[in-house]
Amino acid sequence: MKHKMIIAICCALLLSALTGCRLAQENAGTYVYEDRLVGIMVTTEHLDLFDFDSYLHDNISSFQDGEITLDGNTEEYQDRLYATLTTVTLTNEETGETTEIEEYVFEGIEGIPYFSPTIPATAQRDSYISSMSDEAISDGHMAANYGDDENSITLKGTIYTAPSIKYHTYYFNPVYQSADSSIYVTTGSGFMVNNELYSEGLVYSQTMDATAAVTENGRTRTESMSITLSINVMFTPEQIVILQMDEDSGILSRTEYTPDAMPETLLMDTLTDFIIVETHKRDDTGSIRILREIYDSNTDTIGTFFAREDGICVKNWTQLDWK
Repeated sequence: MKHKMIIAICCALLLSALTGCRLAQENAGTYVYEDRLVGIMVTTEHLDLFDFDSYLHDNISSFQDGEITLDGNTEEYQDRLYATLTTVTLTNEETGETTEIEEYVFEGIEGIPYFSPTIPATAQRDSYISSMSDEAISDGHMAANYGDDENSITLKGTIYTAPSIKYHTYYFNPVYQSADSSIYVTTGSGFMVNNELYSEGLVYSQTMDATAAVTENGRTRTESMSITLSINVMFTPEQIVILQMDEDSGILSRTEYTPDAMPETLLMDTLTDFIIVETHKRDDTGSIRILREIYDSNTDTIGTFFAREDGICVKNWTQLDWK
C-alpha cells in the first residue's frame, strides 16, 4: 500500500505539466505527427495506470531495506487506457427518425468525459471534429478555429457540486489522440473539495493548454488545445416554481415542480407577458434560499438544476412555448 501511494503522487506530478506527448512517425522525413491533447476525463478515483511490475523488474537493484525509491525516470512506465470507437443510434422521440453517430467510449471507467477528438474518415464520409461530454458538464462551450498554419480548439465547462456530500475528490486525467486516430487517457492530478469550507460559488478552476505539431512535406502546422474546467459549489435545489405573469405583473398561474421532473416544454398562457422562475435551495444553515429569474418572450429555453445521488447538480433545459 505504501508504494502505491508514492506512485500515485509521482504520477500526478509527472503528468500535470502535460509534457508526455510522444511522436508517431510514418515515412521518415515526410510525415510527422505529435500526439495531441484533446480533452480530459474527470474521475473521482485515482486512475492508477502505472506499470509497477515492469518498473520493479527493471529497477530491482534500487531496493534498500525492503523499500524502493522512484528515481524520477518513470515516464516510460506510465500506461495508457485506450477508448473504443462505437456507433450510437439516436432516436427523435417526436418523429421516430434515427441518426447514427460515432463516439469514443472509455470502458470500465466511471468518469466525466469532456474532449474533442477527430472522428476518422470512412468510405461514406470525411473526418470531422466532435465534442464528447457528459450531463455533469454544465455551461459547456466549444470554439474551433482553423487556418493554414494553426488549428485551435477551446473547451470550457463547469461541474456544479452540492454541499450535501462533504468531500469530493476530482482527478483531471488528460486525453490524447494519436496519428492513427486512437484515443487514450493518462493519469492526471487530483483536487479535493471540502464543501464545508465553501459557500455557494466558485471553488476551483483548472486550465490545460498544449500545442502539438504536424509536419507534412516540410510544412509544419500547429494544433493547439485549451481546456478550462471549473468546480462550483451549488446549494441543493429542492423545488422549482414557475410563475406566469401578465403585463400588469399579476399572477396568472403558479406551478411547482421537483427539480428532476421539469417538463421538456412549458406552454405559456395567451395573456402571459413574462415568467418568474424560482429555484428553492437549502443552504448550509438549513434555511431555504430562493433564487428568482425573469424571462420574457425573447427567451426560448430556461435552465434549471437538479442534484444527482453523487452530489453533482445537472442542468435541465426546458423549452418555452409562447404560442
